[in-house]
Amino acid sequence: MTRRRDQDLTVGEDAFLDTTANLVGILIILVVVIGAGTKTAADQYSRQLADSVDTGILDEPAREANARQQSLQEQQLRIHQYVMEATYRKAERDALLQEVALTRESVQQAMQEVTDETRQKVIGQQMLGDLRRQISEAQEKLAADEAHPRPQVILEHLPTPMAKTVFSREMHVRLQAGQVTVIPWDRLVESLKQHVPLAASRHQSRPAMEETLGPIGGFLMRYRMQAIPGGFELERFEIESVQAPTETVAETLSSTGRLRLELAGRDPAETVITVWVYPDSFAEFRVLKSQLFEEGFLTAARPLPNGIRIGASPNGTRSTAQ
Repeated sequence: MTRRRDQDLTVGEDAFLDTTANLVGILIILVVVIGAGTKTAADQYSRQLADSVDTGILDEPAREANARQQSLQEQQLRIHQYVMEATYRKAERDALLQEVALTRESVQQAMQEVTDETRQKVIGQQMLGDLRRQISEAQEKLAADEAHPRPQVILEHLPTPMAKTVFSREMHVRLQAGQVTVIPWDRLVESLKQHVPLAASRHQSRPAMEETLGPIGGFLMRYRMQAIPGGFELERFEIESVQAPTETVAETLSSTGRLRLELAGRDPAETVITVWVYPDSFAEFRVLKSQLFEEGFLTAARPLPNGIRIGASPNGTRSTAQ
């Protein structure tokens, strides 16, 4: 009886397990079927959604991006062209500046090569032209006055027919527009000697230098130095008046005149007066020369054309006293 009950229980349990397994299988089949149907519906919905979207809306950003990229490329091309043009213009400008600098240097070199001898020749030619003009005017006056009685003419003669080169102490004056200016020559030269070493130390790497010193006694000195092995060498200097005091011939030779005060402490036998005279003051020079000669001083004339500054160089000529 008990064995039969156990068999019935076993059979019931097996039936329950079979039923449960069948239900699980059915559920699995349902899940697979439903999943497959859902995937198909989703794919179909996606295709419908893709077909319903306007492709033009998606293409618009792409077209805009392409347009901007093309515009950027065009701008880069223009910038490159501008850079090339600017580089070419700069090279052209630099070439022109270099040519101008070379031309200027060539002109300056040519002007520097004009020696004192050439300068004196030019001055002599100008003086010769002035003398010819004066002779022509005198001849015209003579022709006009032939009918009138001629007065006696007293020729003033200075008994110094020989000229000699100056090796004694010189004193320099300028005679322009009938006015006499005493030049502080010795003070300027002494200042130059002190100034040159300082200027040379500042321009050691340059082939040449130009400097200005003063004013001293109403004059500036402009000088040029040329580089040589081991230092610099003076090439030339010029002096320029800056409100220097001037006097007439009578004033400067009076007891309170500047030239008179300068001559007071000098020995006539050891001093020569170098007069830098311009064409408008030849008559005053003759008067000054005559009065200085009466006092025992010799004079040396340095004629200068208008517009030329007083200057000197190591290769220049000495004054010739008369």
